[in-house]
This record gives sequence, C-alpha cells and structure tokens, in this order.
Amino acid sequence: MLITRRSDYALRICRALKDGKTHNVREICETEDIPKAFAYKIIREMELNGIVKSERGNKGGYFLNRSLKDLTMYDIVSTTEEDLAIVHCMKEECGRNTNDVPCKMHNEMERIQQIIEQEMKGKTISEIIGDIN
Repeated sequence: MLITRRSDYALRICRALKDGKTHNVREICETEDIPKAFAYKIIREMELNGIVKSERGNKGGYFLNRSLKDLTMYDIVSTTEEDLAIVHCMKEECGRNTNDVPCKMHNEMERIQQIIEQEMKGKTISEIIGDIN
C-alpha cells in the first residue's frame, strides 16, 4: 500500500475543512500547502465518494459531507488510491500463490497488509487531529 501524495493531500483537505464551514479551493490550498492542480482532482474524487460536498455560488466552495468522527485514514486512502496492495504479489494476478502451493512470502505480506489496514481503520480523523470544533 503505497500512500502517495494524493492521499496525503486528501488528508490535508479534511484537516482544512475540519471547522465545518465552506472553503474554496484557494483557501484550502493556502492553508494546507497543496498545489491547485492536485487539489481540484482530489476534491472531485472525494466528492464522488461522498466525503465532501460542493456549494455553488459567490460564497461557494467545499465542506465535509461526513463527520471526521466517522472517517478513518483508511476511508480517505482507499478513496484516493486505486490499489491498496502493499506489494505487487498481493494483487489477484500473482501466479506464485496457488491453492496447491501457498507462497510463504505472500502469506506474510498478507498478514502485514491486514495489520496496516486495521491500524488505519483504528482511529478516526477526529481522534488523530484532536482539535475539531
């Protein structure tokens, strides 16, 4: 599971929106040091997945559609990353791990992947940030 800049920026966007108010992309980018080109794409993905909502108009922008008390790092990362496998071998197309001859390395990677996913699901964004209004 490679956590890329997209996931980092998505987590920062959540932090920028923690006050429950509507913020435009310029404000979010300035607050969290995110390039605008990235921000628009990531916010769109987050909107398609129901994490944020947009409001049109002169005072429009984006706001959280879900409470940070309900969102975990896993929720955000799984929204922004296409594949959560920590190594290529974890993908379905791995031919080295068959029912007849299970690959011990694959089994260990799967165990580690489960731990990472469990840890990412273990705390809400609210618990991590700690200073939500």
